[in-house]
Amino acid sequence: MSTTGQPLEQERREVNTNAECRGVQPLGPLAQENDLLARFECDAERAGLVGEKKNAKIVLLVAMSAKLPKPLNLSVGGASSAGKNYLIGIVAGFIPETDKKILTGMSPKALMHSGENEFEHKAVFIAEYEGVSGADYAIRTMQSEQVIEWHFADHSKGNGIEKRERRVKGPAAFIQATTRVTLHPENETRQLFIEVDESDAQTRAINAQQALEAEKKATACPPEVYRAWQGFLASLESKPVRIPFASQLADRLPSERVRSRRDFPKLLGLIEASAFLHQHRRSRDERDSIVAAPQDYLIAKELFEHCYCAGPDSRVGELLKAAGKLGSDFCVADLMQETGWGKSKTYAVLNRAEELGNVAEREKRGRYRLLHSRVEPLLTLPAKIRLSADDFRISTGTPPENFRNSTFSTAGEGASLDGKTEN
Repeated sequence: MSTTGQPLEQERREVNTNAECRGVQPLGPLAQENDLLARFECDAERAGLVGEKKNAKIVLLVAMSAKLPKPLNLSVGGASSAGKNYLIGIVAGFIPETDKKILTGMSPKALMHSGENEFEHKAVFIAEYEGVSGADYAIRTMQSEQVIEWHFADHSKGNGIEKRERRVKGPAAFIQATTRVTLHPENETRQLFIEVDESDAQTRAINAQQALEAEKKATACPPEVYRAWQGFLASLESKPVRIPFASQLADRLPSERVRSRRDFPKLLGLIEASAFLHQHRRSRDERDSIVAAPQDYLIAKELFEHCYCAGPDSRVGELLKAAGKLGSDFCVADLMQETGWGKSKTYAVLNRAEELGNVAEREKRGRYRLLHSRVEPLLTLPAKIRLSADDFRISTGTPPENFRNSTFSTAGEGASLDGKTEN
């Protein structure tokens, strides 16, 4: 039996029949999964990933968001040799070749001179931010405007200077690895952030896996696992996603947090990406839009909070808390001891705290004082959401004629996250 109470074979027939009615090929075994991200965790582990389960799911959702009108962007942070590119590479292996680009570097104007459709709806995996830092402006423009319109002077044909135009269409989702703790502020507003696990336990687990591979005792991931995911992801329909509870979330975000203006679209983007990925298990409304379900909010909430804790602003809060314990006079070494960070990370976050006016250097070089420790309060997302009666009916696929006698008596009632009615 499946989780819906129907025989699993019957569910498979229904899913594939619905897909055929919409003019696409049957989606295969992955279409039967109620929780594709849990399945992805297992398959990524089979592919050689050690730990990093939440991070892998975030990379996958950001990559899939390239198919949406407003893709997400992600920065994967960590020390050198921590496994940033290994994580990105594992996830990229599950993405269809036609839906991704893998870059190790890019000159400042390379993006402007790319093919018109070269980046359109692609997941762009960047091996190291330093390799594309010169192209910051072009990448930011693509992220914000979803297109680049470039006018330039050309004298290559020997006919004098001629004005030419280039158009490179997006949107695209950019996923980059970096050792930097902070980025340009305009870059940070466009990014989600994660950090790879640098704990001693993770290092031991990675070394143990490497030892198994060296002893030829590790089981290689079967090629059909990659092919199944690539085929499934390629078959997903490019349909808009409607989030019926978006206004409810907006009302719950604290208005005193200016940062909410940039955080809210990222949360919505994760919800959209989850609904898009699970579209074979999501309902469609009268406009044939995919309707996001409460499960998509739960997924997005967990992953967004994980990203939030890895962001530069959170690191500044940690540094200010440490500085408050040290008193009115402290140095970098004091902060390193209190936070447990390395020198480069401590300096990077300290510089950001200085830019924000939280910390100032004393007359004596290398000594600092805390001006104030006020930071924006932590974001608290609602533990549950409510659906209107109509949206709950659409989400559950309840026929209108059976709806009044099944769950609700009036359209003014709503459904909580667990599907129970609320008045």
